[in-house]
Amino acid sequence: MAEEKGDKTVLEETAFEEIERDFQEVLNELSGDKSLEKFRTEYEKLHAIMKKSYDNEKRLMAKCRELNAEIVVNSAKVATALKLSQDDQTTIASLKKEIEKAWKMVDSAYDKEQKAKETILALKEEIVNLTKLVEQGSGLSMDQDSNIRDLLKFKEEVTKERDQLLTEVVKLRESLAQITEQQQEMERCREEAEQTITQFQQEIQQRQNETSRESRKKEKLEKELRQIQTDMDTRQTEIKALQQYVQKSKEELQKLEQQLKEQKILNERAAKELEQFQMRNSKLQQENEQHSLVCEQLSQENQQKALELKAKEEEVHQMRLDIGKLNKIREQIHKKLHQIEDQKAEVEQNKETLKNQILGLEREVEAAKKQAELDKKAMDELLRERDILNKNMLKAINATQKQIDLVKLHEQAKRNLEEEIQNYKDEAQKQRKIIFQLEKERDRYISEASDLTQKDAW
Repeated sequence: MAEEKGDKTVLEETAFEEIERDFQEVLNELSGDKSLEKFRTEYEKLHAIMKKSYDNEKRLMAKCRELNAEIVVNSAKVATALKLSQDDQTTIASLKKEIEKAWKMVDSAYDKEQKAKETILALKEEIVNLTKLVEQGSGLSMDQDSNIRDLLKFKEEVTKERDQLLTEVVKLRESLAQITEQQQEMERCREEAEQTITQFQQEIQQRQNETSRESRKKEKLEKELRQIQTDMDTRQTEIKALQQYVQKSKEELQKLEQQLKEQKILNERAAKELEQFQMRNSKLQQENEQHSLVCEQLSQENQQKALELKAKEEEVHQMRLDIGKLNKIREQIHKKLHQIEDQKAEVEQNKETLKNQILGLEREVEAAKKQAELDKKAMDELLRERDILNKNMLKAINATQKQIDLVKLHEQAKRNLEEEIQNYKDEAQKQRKIIFQLEKERDRYISEASDLTQKDAW
């Protein structure tokens, strides 16, 4: 029985050590996440309660073992006392038998004594009678003399037997007194043994009551421990679910950050291309300025300037068309950026759309580049025609005012181009703001995910 209890205790300690290790592993996992700090505190409180319950159970088990040991010792004492009491009862019964036997012997000796006394009295009377007869008659017969001697001898024998019986009676009375005293002593020992047994039984009952109370406490603690274990399993399940949710949220945030990075790269690429386009426009501006100088040099030429004016009008018309196209492109970009801002949940789809828009923008830029090359060729053609214009300079006096107007038109086109470039710069600034807004929304998503994690932990 003791070995089974020892094995059970060892198994319980092993199970508690495993639970303790699981606790420590869970606490180590929770300590790395600040969003689960409150849950970790509650988990530590639960761990402290379970450990205290386990310590109380160990203390109660030790107390139960001590009480069981005391009960075993007291039971042995009671058994010994009962055995002694039974032996005393046997001794008392044996002494009672001996006392009864002694009383019978005393009664028998008393009867013999009475008979001897009666015989002695009868002999004394007979001796007296015989003495009287002797005194009355001087002579006696031989038979009478022999009878007297026999009577005297018998008297001596009876007297001797009486003395022996008196001696035996005295001895029996002394023995009876000793036996009576032993009987009283045994009765007193028996009463003391009965009192001791009663006391032991009361102590045993008290110990059993304490053991019963400790057992109820132990059952209550075991029930609480099982409840705590159930709560721990529930909390561990919640922790695992929460960790999975946090991991999923982290993965989604990583995807969103990756999408934002890609979007930022695309925007930077678009900004670089816009900057290149601005450089090309600047180059066109410089060429336009050179063209204005050429026009000033050719201000005296009339007919050719008329042709040039027509060509320039066509060029201005083409540039206006190009500016209209660029405005449309800018409006499309602005519209797409608003769509990106309104539909940030569909970042991936907008990214593909933006790629397509960028490809369209690249095609438009390529078309602009080709148009710039055409303009350059036209400028080269104008340079080649400069000599012809120099020859016809005198004819262009009347067309000077028209040429001045044309220059004004060119200056107006220049200002328009500058405004378009500024618009592109503003659009680039807006794109930067949009990128900044997307980054703020990413941070807000991270904050909302963290708040959601804390709410789940509560």
